[in-house]
Amino acid sequence: MASNDYYRTLGVARNANPDEIKSAYRKLAMKHHPDRNPGNNDSEAAFKEINEAYEVLSTPEKRQVYDQYGAEGLKAGAGGGRGGFGGFQGADLGDMFGDLFENLFTQGQGGGRGKPRSRRGADLKEEAEITLEEAFTGVKVPLDLERTEVCQECDGTGARGKTGIRKCPACRGAGRVQYSQGFFSFSQACPECGGQGEVISTPCKACEGAGRQKKRASINIKLPAGVEEGAVLRVSGGGDAGLRGGDSGDLYIQVRLKHHPHFERQGRDLVYVCQVAVWQAALGGEVEVPVIEGGRIKIRIPQGTQHGKVFRVHGQGMTATSGKDRGDLLVQVKLEVPHELTPRQRELFEELAKIAGHEAPAEDKEKGFFKKILG
Repeated sequence: MASNDYYRTLGVARNANPDEIKSAYRKLAMKHHPDRNPGNNDSEAAFKEINEAYEVLSTPEKRQVYDQYGAEGLKAGAGGGRGGFGGFQGADLGDMFGDLFENLFTQGQGGGRGKPRSRRGADLKEEAEITLEEAFTGVKVPLDLERTEVCQECDGTGARGKTGIRKCPACRGAGRVQYSQGFFSFSQACPECGGQGEVISTPCKACEGAGRQKKRASINIKLPAGVEEGAVLRVSGGGDAGLRGGDSGDLYIQVRLKHHPHFERQGRDLVYVCQVAVWQAALGGEVEVPVIEGGRIKIRIPQGTQHGKVFRVHGQGMTATSGKDRGDLLVQVKLEVPHELTPRQRELFEELAKIAGHEAPAEDKEKGFFKKILG
């Protein structure tokens, strides 16, 4: 790139307009900037040549002299009568690098020069504890939370009336200050006003200049039917208010399900443990089981049903948030062994044990029989 042909250095035509020259300079300066190429002597040299070319071609009178007399004409001060331009002598590096360093050092700081920077409010997280029945039908949950809201007294400005705000004396309202470090010049957000370009001279009494206040808020949140344990719902704009007119944060609500006395949830299915007497499992019959809507239904238990057997009742589980079919009710059999027997019951069990060939000493008969049944 070592050449006195400034048009070739920037890669533009000799009749390029100022916007084309500026665009080409930006791309090359970004590519060869020393901060992006630490220790690279070639990039450092190229960066200097790029800036020298841009300094000439971006200044109308210098470009005119260069077009007529070339680089030597600039050194000799031809046509200008100014004793020569001498490379960067008299150049305003702040103007040259302004747009470039605006992008390099201020991304994410919001706003341009002279415009107060807005800031998005913080997100908030709350929990909502509901019953399984409420998760089945869907429910509106009242939430009481503390969040930051825009001060109504000053409308978020933080100042007492319009006269309570004045132009920042450090940056003169620009919101940015310029620094020079050796060869380079760059700008950054003004530390005095935080890039706002304004400072509060008379703070609002209600918010003490913050522009926002902590307040308690009561809201109702709609949880859809079929919502699951641990699900997180987002309420857009339900978080803390933004600063200087910035957007409010979001409110995230995590769902917690209360323990249910009868059902255990497995996705869209519900599990119910049904106590079944030994003789009922052996002979078969009907048992009643609860359903999530309330009430009970009957299901058939075939004879010889074993402990732990699971019966599936289709369409009696949870609703689905997707609107698909309901899940199932899984009825798990748990054999209920009597703790005490009447004399007649003992007699019948002993007779049954004898028929089954499981006769045992009197003190072990009951124990041995039920051990055999339960496996």
